[in-house]
Amino acid sequence: MNYIVKDLSDEIVTFNPELVEKVASDWVHLSAKVKPTDHVLIIYDVGGRQLAKEVARLCSQKGARVYYYVRELEMDSVLFANLKKRDIARYYSFLNSQIMQADVVLMIRAAKDPTVMENVSVDRMKEAQKAQKPIYGDYRVNHTNWQLIYWPTKAEANLEGLPFEEYVKLYFNACDQPWDEIKKAQEILTKILDEGKTLTLIADPSNPDPKKRTHLEVGIEGMTFINSTIDNNYPGSEVFSAPEIDKVDGQFFAAGKRMLGHENKIIEDVYFKVEKGVIVEAKSKTLQEDLDEFLSRDEGARRFGEIAFGTNPGLRRRLFNGLLNEKVGGSFHITPGSSYEFSEHEGKPVKVFNGNVSSIHWDITIQMLPEYGGGEVLLDGKIIQKDGEWIIPGLEILNRGLTK
Repeated sequence: MNYIVKDLSDEIVTFNPELVEKVASDWVHLSAKVKPTDHVLIIYDVGGRQLAKEVARLCSQKGARVYYYVRELEMDSVLFANLKKRDIARYYSFLNSQIMQADVVLMIRAAKDPTVMENVSVDRMKEAQKAQKPIYGDYRVNHTNWQLIYWPTKAEANLEGLPFEEYVKLYFNACDQPWDEIKKAQEILTKILDEGKTLTLIADPSNPDPKKRTHLEVGIEGMTFINSTIDNNYPGSEVFSAPEIDKVDGQFFAAGKRMLGHENKIIEDVYFKVEKGVIVEAKSKTLQEDLDEFLSRDEGARRFGEIAFGTNPGLRRRLFNGLLNEKVGGSFHITPGSSYEFSEHEGKPVKVFNGNVSSIHWDITIQMLPEYGGGEVLLDGKIIQKDGEWIIPGLEILNRGLTK
């Protein structure tokens, strides 16, 4: 199969239309479930234009009203470096008004250079984060039907050290999964997790460097795990909740490069020590000062708002792309910062808010597959996952590394 049809630049690539149409159809019909009465806002990067056009066509055919907004990180980097504080505070006012009128918000990320904001000062990035949080952050997450996709780019293929064609194939394979079967398996998993009190998470336990081992005790009593396939992120899937606010203890190490929150800065090899739900020590191979500042944004930044397991059977390797990395089968992610505040999912009451409110939400993924040192997941002292493979009957589909 040809995955790439035209390669016009480092930013604009035309992919096989059949693959794009499949993703767009899933997104509009299965994920967002767009209705004729919906007002749909499509926020996209230039590199995601092919998908945005197909999504706009499908939404319009359903009778929905469609609006769009083109994000330019390169332009943002210039403006945030030079705008006055007052103007940064009102920078999102135009986009905010569109979000307030939207029922569905579809976001396509495809940055030409994901590190372009590195030269913007910390103070100005803090102002930008503060400006976007009330509407683009909180209101969108809690009061709209929002969806997010990271489209494959050459920049990310380079960060992975993969030929672009190979990275694109990996990406579309992750999109081509049996979502209904995965959802049924995850229903079994969430019911088991909901009945538990304590998760024990172990990764790379034999690493010769003790600070590169992960061993966490996470209290989850009374919390609800959400069965998420392609509900908000595409490709999926994961099950997620929040830990009890003061019941996270131990240490964890996340190897490799990742973005520092939403700062568009690349940090590498991060280590955290946690006591009674609070990060008491944080070290990194790079950007130590930035990490210290980031975790000092507010009181909630050193506490946790999410605990989750990646379950996509088509993803079986560590990835730089945070949205894909957290979906890797055989991984878990834990999140310094805010927890989700919604109290209902698919018509049922849920508890995913543990009281932590913060200006940050940073998903940090740790792999437990054998090639990364292996690991275990225990629920109330009983092993339920070993080296990335679930040992619970009914979860076989989640263990299958589907390759095309």
